[in-house]
Amino acid sequence: METSSEPLTFELAPYTDRPKKELPTTGIRGDVGRFGAVVVERCPSHRPQAKGMDTARLTGPAFPETVFRGKRRSGMPSLFGAELTLDGNPTDLRFNSRALRKEDRALRIAHEGREYVYSLEGLGKAKILEREGVRVSMQPGRFVPSAGTGTTGTATGPADTVDLAIAIVLEQVDTDVLTLGGAALSSPFALMQRFSDQAE
Repeated sequence: METSSEPLTFELAPYTDRPKKELPTTGIRGDVGRFGAVVVERCPSHRPQAKGMDTARLTGPAFPETVFRGKRRSGMPSLFGAELTLDGNPTDLRFNSRALRKEDRALRIAHEGREYVYSLEGLGKAKILEREGVRVSMQPGRFVPSAGTGTTGTATGPADTVDLAIAIVLEQVDTDVLTLGGAALSSPFALMQRFSDQAE
């Protein structure tokens, strides 16, 4: 697995494909420096057969296939009922939506001996993925008419494709609940989720 200690900066652009005979797809794509091309894809359409769940899938020649699945919210998967796998290997996800301090609300991800902390600096601000010695910052990038806002990423430390895949796939996940403001907006949704979970 290729690593480097040089800082890495990259741009990912939003896109939407609307094929005639298939469901539309949307997401982000671009080149991540020396690691090459990456695409994150999800379906913006409601699909009854998905039973309220949504999926974001990251692929790229140098990257592990990374799949995030969670309850649908705002047209994308959320952290509720979430699962994250890398090349089919599950990760452990934990977050406390009731915590008052930002550091206590952070999403904690454990994968093959690595411990990650993922946090938001605020709604519409940078999203940070950190493990010992590595930091990946994802900030809102350029606005693309009819497609949306892109993403500017910066990785410091010996970041590899696993670090980058996790940070990038989470760009297509509703993570607003990790902020107090987002949690306040999410509370009616969380209540509905609780009722739906009990009904299943």
